Amino acid sequence: MNTSRVKAMVKAMLKNEMSGGDVHMYDVLKLAEKFEIDGYKFYNERKKEVKNKTVAGIFDHLAIMEKEHTAFIRRLMEDLEMGREISTLPDEMENPFVQRYEDQKLDATTPEDDLMDLSVLRMAYLIEKDFVEFYARAAKREENPEVRKVLNLLSTWEEGHRKLIEKQMEAIMERNNLDLGFYPF
Repeated sequence: MNTSRVKAMVKAMLKNEMSGGDVHMYDVLKLAEKFEIDGYKFYNERKKEVKNKTVAGIFDHLAIMEKEHTAFIRRLMEDLEMGREISTLPDEMENPFVQRYEDQKLDATTPEDDLMDLSVLRMAYLIEKDFVEFYARAAKREENPEVRKVLNLLSTWEEGHRKLIEKQMEAIMERNNLDLGFYPF
């Protein structure tokens, strides 16, 4: 998908033109596919850069999740292309990985390494926040209840990622007694 087409679709969404038919479900899914691929690439690259093993493990898991989201979105697009009903949605069961990392303490690293990891975590947080908002806006404007359900499910998945990253950021700030005067959450 070319960059100008992506920009046009994002612009249409931001201007609330979706409900007017300017952006169709297939286009939303195509853009979502691009976002998920970019998320995969981000986590896959950044897991090698972060110093904290716990954060690297989370990024590794999130890369896998974004890859799974991409496959899910591609199945949905294939259903639309073939004129089929939307595939059965996966169960909304709790992810044991997320539970494991929610309560796990960060590995001991230097304050300098923590600050570098905090910077990468903040980027990850903002990416997930954008995903949540993208899917939530698309769901709000979607008239088809089945499609709305898919978009809400995607938003819920991304919200879980955002919360997990937020907890790691809070742990780093608390451990280093940081009051940065800004909070992205």
